[in-house]
Amino acid sequence: MFSLQIPVISWILLGVQILTMLALLIFVLRPLRIIRRLPITCYSEPEETETTEETVTEETEETITEETEETIAEEEVETEETGTEEEVETEVKVPKVSVVAYSTVNEDTLTEFLKSVCTQDYPDYEVIVVCDASFEASGILSEKYGELFKRVYVTFIPPGSHNLSRRKLALTIGIKASKGDVVLTTVANAILPSDNWISTMVRPFIENPSIELSLGYSHPDYKEITGSGKYYKEFFALLTDTRWIGYALMHKPYRGDGFNLAFLRETFFRCKGYSKTMHLHSGEDDLFINEIADSLNTAVAISPESILTIRWGETSKRVFNLRRSQYDFTARWLPLGPFVRAGLASTSQWVVLLAGVASALITLPNLIPAIACAVIWLAFIIAESVTYRKASDKLEATRLSWQVPLFWLIKPLNNLYFRAVHRSSRFKNFTWQRHKLS
Repeated sequence: MFSLQIPVISWILLGVQILTMLALLIFVLRPLRIIRRLPITCYSEPEETETTEETVTEETEETITEETEETIAEEEVETEETGTEEEVETEVKVPKVSVVAYSTVNEDTLTEFLKSVCTQDYPDYEVIVVCDASFEASGILSEKYGELFKRVYVTFIPPGSHNLSRRKLALTIGIKASKGDVVLTTVANAILPSDNWISTMVRPFIENPSIELSLGYSHPDYKEITGSGKYYKEFFALLTDTRWIGYALMHKPYRGDGFNLAFLRETFFRCKGYSKTMHLHSGEDDLFINEIADSLNTAVAISPESILTIRWGETSKRVFNLRRSQYDFTARWLPLGPFVRAGLASTSQWVVLLAGVASALITLPNLIPAIACAVIWLAFIIAESVTYRKASDKLEATRLSWQVPLFWLIKPLNNLYFRAVHRSSRFKNFTWQRHKLS
């Protein structure tokens, strides 16, 4: 039962199990590990810690004691002059920000959003609301909110524009009406986490003049997601988000979140906005970001003060499936690497499990390989679950435990099922009917 005479094939399968597990945890899940290990701060580059006067050594104190009173007086005068010059130099001019919010919500939700955005702790900004409503309705809202909020300007999408992406058109109208150097896009059903949201999103532009794009993050209100698949949907959404956030932190940005995104207005018009993808309903976030982002001009601005919560109410399930279908559709225009890595993550789950099971069955009734496989699998799922839980803490998701290895196993099966069900609706992603023939 516990003989040491184990077939060579069993040893090979055990080796495959161990090597696959190590490759998965070290290489394949690197974007997830980066989010777990690196603090998600307002700016992705590490900040240098400043030394304080408390670190003065005894030798320094003795030297200061030996100085004469005249020298100390001269140094104090020089320090005051230098301090005055430094204060002048530190007065950095902040860019004017235009918050462009796309609105399809009712007046109560819009009013709540405007109340929170108009109390932001940022000196120079404006709010442009683009309503997907009629001219008459927008006029009434413009008059109403113009009296309540001085910073707010309300406009609308013109009628007869059904052959264009409504969201891209709305954002384009809002950006053209904007006067700020930096554009910050969002939606009117977003919940702002703090009064420092704008400051956090804009800080990379102030700290680094070469930054043209600041990536924020938003997530649906998980309390609104109900049903048997609630936790799997949250698991799937978090894995999708950690992938592009991790790549951005690795200085390989390729996707982002259009509900919480800041970029230079000049960059938008220099790249001709959404003109290259206007024939698609989606892509105002991932395709646009993939077009303009690189390792030098993109920063990550994700922190507890900048993560938005998006409320969809009773339409949460439909919106989740719609956004998943759109992201799956636009993936064909994005770099292949992140999706290959995601596929390897799902495949590795089955390789580790099946290699262990096969190694154990081949050597029965010898239980040593079975015990070894069980120990390896247990260590694997613990490491995987801990990695996931750390990432969920950073991105304000539910801390799942035993569900993580199960969800990872069923993920490729769920992907096949989802694509089969939504295959017939893929052409709905096009806004121009002539693309059906292409």
